[in-house]
Amino acid sequence: MNHAAALARTLWVALLLCGALTCPPASAQFSKLFAPEPKGSLIIVGGGDTPDSVQNRYISLAGGAGNAKIAVLPMASQKTDEEAQEVLADLQRLGAEVHVVSIDRREANSEATATYLEQFSGYWFTGGDQSRLANLLVGTKALEAIDRRFRDGAVIGGTSAGASVMTSVMLTGRWRNPKNAEEEEVLNIARGMKEVANGFGIFKGAIVDQHFMHRARYNRLISAVLDHPELVGVGIDEETALLVRPDGAWEVLGKHYVKIFDARKAHIIDDDGPMAKASDIRMHVLPEGGIFNPKKRKVSFPT
Repeated sequence: MNHAAALARTLWVALLLCGALTCPPASAQFSKLFAPEPKGSLIIVGGGDTPDSVQNRYISLAGGAGNAKIAVLPMASQKTDEEAQEVLADLQRLGAEVHVVSIDRREANSEATATYLEQFSGYWFTGGDQSRLANLLVGTKALEAIDRRFRDGAVIGGTSAGASVMTSVMLTGRWRNPKNAEEEEVLNIARGMKEVANGFGIFKGAIVDQHFMHRARYNRLISAVLDHPELVGVGIDEETALLVRPDGAWEVLGKHYVKIFDARKAHIIDDDGPMAKASDIRMHVLPEGGIFNPKKRKVSFPT
């Protein structure tokens, strides 16, 4: 019996046994294991001004001028009005119908809000504090609705905090040991230094940092990757975006660079020393038009 046939027989026996033991017909874990790849796209920006080319690509993916219907969600910041109105004006200028949707935790957990959010073809999360945004939305009906629409083909975008929050493991920006944190951030690469929390879980297999070149965040992202080597580190510069396409490829948009840190096959020494020790971490520096295939670990550049 070949491997495929043996696996099929094992699954069939397991299903028969599950039925005999009155197991649920389709557990959440089983459903996630065989869930189809999302049909939607994700565009995350490293902060600063979002270039017109990125906004145009976002509107195109949301249905194009005259068809795109966008929800702008500004809750990462307590001062929601100014940036939200700027984004609203920019996207309206490109032909989208735009609504600012600011909700609290109670509203995010209501069926009425979830139903309301189902109508949009695009969602945009503004900057601020990613922890605030995660605390408002993770585990709510509203985020479930947005994720459902993403899987059906909607586009999700975000900038700064709205970029970092997209992963399952999210950098909060805080240090686990706040003593001499500023010095540590500049000088050290060490495991266990950075605080992480649960993010949206939309961008699979990655951990994101933003304002990357402008704020010299190499050390904190590499430290996070050493803590979570199964995740690919993505450092996005200001005025630059990463497009996560439905085919699984990551494409760079905008003016500067996306830096990729891939430690999935690295050798990491886990000892009691104060400094990190690792070898064979791959780094890629991708300009606009650069593409990274995370499954094949391959890079291509524009010609």
